[in-house]
Amino acid sequence: WRGFGLITRKNVSREKRLTDIQMLYTKEFIIFAIIKSAHIIFVMGWLACLFVLPRVMIHWRKLEKNDSEYQPFENISIGLFRFGSLMAILALGFGVYLWLNFGFSGKWLTYKLIFVVMLILYHAVCGWFLMKAVKNNQFKSSIFLRLFNESSLLIIVPIIYLVVAKNV
Repeated sequence: WRGFGLITRKNVSREKRLTDIQMLYTKEFIIFAIIKSAHIIFVMGWLACLFVLPRVMIHWRKLEKNDSEYQPFENISIGLFRFGSLMAILALGFGVYLWLNFGFSGKWLTYKLIFVVMLILYHAVCGWFLMKAVKNNQFKSSIFLRLFNESSLLIIVPIIYLVVAKNV
């Protein structure tokens, strides 16, 4: 189970560790599975908002330039950012709980946390762009927003690789 990111009991000799089948029925494993599932679900929600927000801002910018009705895009952008922020807080909370209570460690985790900090900064920059757009109707160019949108993958792909290949 160790290769799949599952846990073994601490402070128990190797001979006395639970077998793989018995481990599936322990309270500790069930709690671990629920917390890890919640972490994954909230990370997915956070990333969905980070992928969509710059695209919505591109469309908002186009409408604003053409003097069209852009209020719905402004409202969607604000709602996406708020929802993404909530998802981020929950994902980070469950992630910290997993880290502190289930003994995750290693270089992979250090590198992952560096990329997570970068993702938090990316989220903050999205909020800064949104704030400038709402207050002053100041937008970055469409090309910049498209590149900015795709640049999030440079942060997310290493996180996924580190989690999947942590014990390789």
